[in-house]
Amino acid sequence: MSVIALDLGGSHIKFGLVENGQLLASANVAVPSSKSFEAVLPIIETQVELLLAAAGRQKITGIGMAFPTIVDSDQMRLLYKYTKYNDANDLDLVGWAKATWGVPLAMENDARAALIGEWQSGAGKGTDNLVMVTIGTGVGSAALVNGRLLKGSHYLAGNLGGHMAVNFDGGRCNCGNTGCLESEASSWALPEILKRQPGYAESPFAKGEKPDFEAVFRLAAVGESFALAVRERCLEAWATGILNLVYAYDPVRVVIGGGVMHSAGVILPFIQNKINHAAWLPANAVEVVAAQEPDWAGVLGMGHLALFFHAQDAFECSED
Repeated sequence: MSVIALDLGGSHIKFGLVENGQLLASANVAVPSSKSFEAVLPIIETQVELLLAAAGRQKITGIGMAFPTIVDSDQMRLLYKYTKYNDANDLDLVGWAKATWGVPLAMENDARAALIGEWQSGAGKGTDNLVMVTIGTGVGSAALVNGRLLKGSHYLAGNLGGHMAVNFDGGRCNCGNTGCLESEASSWALPEILKRQPGYAESPFAKGEKPDFEAVFRLAAVGESFALAVRERCLEAWATGILNLVYAYDPVRVVIGGGVMHSAGVILPFIQNKINHAAWLPANAVEVVAAQEPDWAGVLGMGHLALFFHAQDAFECSED
């Protein structure tokens, strides 16, 4: 059975036609700037039809959508504003999917979808106790315990690792809390982190170097002292945040994805060493590994969830 899976990002939407865990066709489509998700729905409809045509498919059995916000994946609704599209919470997306393709819609948070994708098709295969962390613009997380995706009573469980405080004396986060992992080490916070670091005025970043992690790790690799200090600070923040997730969920493996993993050769050993020395476990009892599907884990995960949801939906219909 084939399903369509979408991973909605800030400026692009990734589409996939997924069958038996395999990506049969895919697309990464730039979305025009808009505050209206309703205006984007025709773009989604067109792209889905293009994927189906390219793969020679006539129909699908379900559709899955991953959103970068908190999702009630039982009632299939967004619980918090999707910052890019202010109207997304108010739309009947389940009804839209049924009217457009005659199929059920599965919805989930994007970090949870990525975890499922890595669990089924990537670096999480072989274990049912897994934590996924994505480090990029922000820091996302998700947890699988004994083969069950954690959600909790308010759909927050395992999902807000980026907003666990790692510095009670830190800066204000965009969530309103103080010293969150995101505000201490993420792409959106990095320009301000650089400015607060001692020696900024004489640093390459004050003289025009782009304030991103690529530059931080590149300059640190050749021994530039300011970049080294920032790199060590961010590594310590990430390691502390991930150690907190290990304490909370006791995984066998931690899978890390996101843009910073271009520097995995530095990041993974640092975090592994932190866990080995502080997790109250034998060395390497928890593996720290890079995501194997960094670009398409969310799509593959939603493909699995949409297929599972379709099967469950069909079963419930047969019981009625």
